[in-house]
Amino acid sequence: MKKFFISALLLGAGICAWAQLVEVSAVSKVDLPQGALAYVSTISPDGSFVVLSDMGTPGLVKLDLASGETASISSTGTSTGLKISDDGSTILFRDGSFSDKLRYTSLKSVNTKTGAETTIVSPSRDLNGFSISGSTVTAVEKGKVTTKGIGGVKTLVSAPVASIYLGQLYVTIDGNTELISPQGTEGQSYLWPSISPNGTKVLYYLVSDGCYVCNLDGSDPVLLGWLRAACWLDDNTVVGMQDYDGEYSVASSCLIAAAIDGSATQQLTDDSVKAMFPSASADGKKISFTTPEGELYVMDINK
Repeated sequence: MKKFFISALLLGAGICAWAQLVEVSAVSKVDLPQGALAYVSTISPDGSFVVLSDMGTPGLVKLDLASGETASISSTGTSTGLKISDDGSTILFRDGSFSDKLRYTSLKSVNTKTGAETTIVSPSRDLNGFSISGSTVTAVEKGKVTTKGIGGVKTLVSAPVASIYLGQLYVTIDGNTELISPQGTEGQSYLWPSISPNGTKVLYYLVSDGCYVCNLDGSDPVLLGWLRAACWLDDNTVVGMQDYDGEYSVASSCLIAAAIDGSATQQLTDDSVKAMFPSASADGKKISFTTPEGELYVMDINK
């Protein structure tokens, strides 16, 4: 177990804002344990801990933001689509493996208190998406829906699931999976789908086009701009990264907040840091993000 300390670094958040959607009170750089790198972070619903992954190596690590303690979650898990239960007791993640030179993905959960690991979905070539609602996990494999209860207990209603299969966007509601791909299927490729906290909207990214929000049936898509890896801050606001590549590395990247009706955007970080891969707590009071150098930051939001 290791500890780290947080040092405050205000980034002039919002100074180049087009609108005041978010009031940022501080941005703090987290001093990671020696040798640790953070490529993608996922913050817990209550903002008390983050789960980190490093692009260079597989594995997931949990960092407690109050005590600074670290704990290994998985040596082979990935951050793609990682979910944390509302009470913070369960981390749901993809775990990769190879067989006959083919890559397979299983879905696993870890209890944050006991460290107990459970396989929810056995290694599959078609794990498209998943969600956790209460004690129920919903997984989608090539359109087929599986629901399982954490600890053997299921809730009555499972959350909608947004998933990607062969580059197309699907939504699963009450066990039924439908293709929605709002901009069509011909030559289109969709990424980073997620469902709004109130379960009524879909956030997604269309390659070479931008970030959109639409209804669950794919209707009324609204373009929010060039925001990649966007996440929900609340039911009406999303936060994504606006990154630009240099010749050999990321030249610049900042976090942008956008209203889901497309009416306004706000720059949250300035050029002093290359802010990437945001993740927001359920109450919208904290946003974690990382940099290409493997640094971790936590942004405090006034609500």
